[in-house]
Amino acid sequence: MQLRTRKQDVAIVGINKEASAILSLLLEADGTRVVRMINPETEDLNELTRHPTLDIIVNTTGDQAVAGKLKRLNMSRADIISSLSARILFLTGSKDFSGEQLSVERERILTSLHEIKQAVLLSKNKEELLKLFLEVAISSCDADSGSIMLVDSQKKLLTIEMADGLNVDIVRSTAQRFGKGIAGKVAKTGKSILLNGEPDHVAEGKGRRDIISSISCPLVIGSEVVGVLNLNSKRFERIFDNNDLRYVKELSSFAADVIKASKDFEVTSTSAFSLSLLGSVQAILNLAFPFVERLNLLCMKIVTASNGVICNYYEFDEKQKIFLIKASSSFNRNILQGKKIKLNSQLTKQVLGAGKTVAINIPEKDSFQQKWYIASPIKVRRKITALLFLHVVSPKNDMKEEREIIERIGEMLAHELHASVEREYLKIQSAKLAAVSEASFNIASAGALSELVNFALPNACLILEAEAALFWLQNPVAEKLELYKSYAIDNQGRIKRLEQLDAEIFNALVPGDDVVLVEDLEAAGYVQAGDFPQSLLSKTFAREGQVAGILSLYGKKSLDLYGTQSFTENDKEVFLKFCLQFSKGLARLVPFFDEKR
Repeated sequence: MQLRTRKQDVAIVGINKEASAILSLLLEADGTRVVRMINPETEDLNELTRHPTLDIIVNTTGDQAVAGKLKRLNMSRADIISSLSARILFLTGSKDFSGEQLSVERERILTSLHEIKQAVLLSKNKEELLKLFLEVAISSCDADSGSIMLVDSQKKLLTIEMADGLNVDIVRSTAQRFGKGIAGKVAKTGKSILLNGEPDHVAEGKGRRDIISSISCPLVIGSEVVGVLNLNSKRFERIFDNNDLRYVKELSSFAADVIKASKDFEVTSTSAFSLSLLGSVQAILNLAFPFVERLNLLCMKIVTASNGVICNYYEFDEKQKIFLIKASSSFNRNILQGKKIKLNSQLTKQVLGAGKTVAINIPEKDSFQQKWYIASPIKVRRKITALLFLHVVSPKNDMKEEREIIERIGEMLAHELHASVEREYLKIQSAKLAAVSEASFNIASAGALSELVNFALPNACLILEAEAALFWLQNPVAEKLELYKSYAIDNQGRIKRLEQLDAEIFNALVPGDDVVLVEDLEAAGYVQAGDFPQSLLSKTFAREGQVAGILSLYGKKSLDLYGTQSFTENDKEVFLKFCLQFSKGLARLVPFFDEKR
């Protein structure tokens, strides 16, 4: 793209305070002329096409719709810039500064560039900002021409992204190899070059013999050269010096920041591995295939996109604290036939210890390559449920990009798993509530208290997946609660200890209509480590402010894939529904439970 820096015609779009400020700057700037101010709310933007000599259109509205209309005008000669870009550009309008005045002016420019770097909207527009930096560099250094060259890392070439003051043929044909020519040496070494002298000593290449003085500075991100900024003078009275070099280095650092921040650069450098991969992963998750089949496809996609060795998906076994393979990019028959392959114990310990993604590298002998192992835990409801593993062989010294993308995919999988769990929870919850409704008919038809209790306790355990149930009833004569019935599905040997534990716990309970839920009895201080169930559901039945009965359930034993090993809020809701039906039966069969008697 060929830019213009002399005698520029400018139009301002917008009637606001920002437009007024830009107009004031333009009236003071040299070499500019405001030919039109237009209000997009009341005037047709096509009016701008009546000014074919326009060099710059300043959009002060911040309105994306207005920006879109301006682009559709197809005024190829005019550059459309924002008001902030205009502020920076027009700061460099004067050429009369020298000595201390020049230093002050350049300090103002650098300060303003610091501000522009913080502008989120502009930082997304690489083309506009690079044009701005080039114009600022040429104008503030009083150069005759300049260019910004960007690196094609795959081809090891420098190509001109934009230029000002250079012949169009040179711009189109220039492709500088690393290490060749001035810009090529700068790109290879990462060091700036200042050259002064007669044309024969300075020029390199066709069309360059008229250059008297030049500066080439690398554009560096981290330790990587991504481009080169070049400035040229054709006048003996304008010879660049070390002060100019230091200043251009400052400008180059800002230009590099723009490239780093711009979406264009991010898409260019990561689209193959990041953006396109995330889109593919989402498309795979949206397929109407069984979950395991989607996982296998996902693993194959990850290993292909990352040029990896293998990608595996592991499920977490909470009891054994191990990860067992569920899906893989490999076609290994043992994996496909369901052999339970465990994740490496060292990686497992590190992941469980850190609770986050772990990356381990091992240098290969007699090679510049490194073996990388990335393991990212997948959490559902803040608990580790699975793990995504990627093995890559690469010369890179870090796997930051790969690590971040694996974490992003893990988050997508966690979302999918959470949605699946919620769907299963709803199904299970509906089934349990339906079972309570069915049980209510038997509760209503019970002819005696013993019949009611003998039916209620086993069914409460069955519906809530509990290990044991205990029912305490008020003895009106002794005026105290006594154990009426206890029931255990298995492990009958510890029912006596549960009866003692329940008696200790209900002494601390107060009458109420809500269910008491204790997810972890040991953590709550009710029991010490030992042979006890993990959780408790308990409901008091009160009459006239006194506890007339208590029903308690201990030790959830979920057998389904989506179940937990402790009672949950969903179980609490089901248990409350069951207790309401049980309470109706008690009121019918126990005289002091019926307040009307």
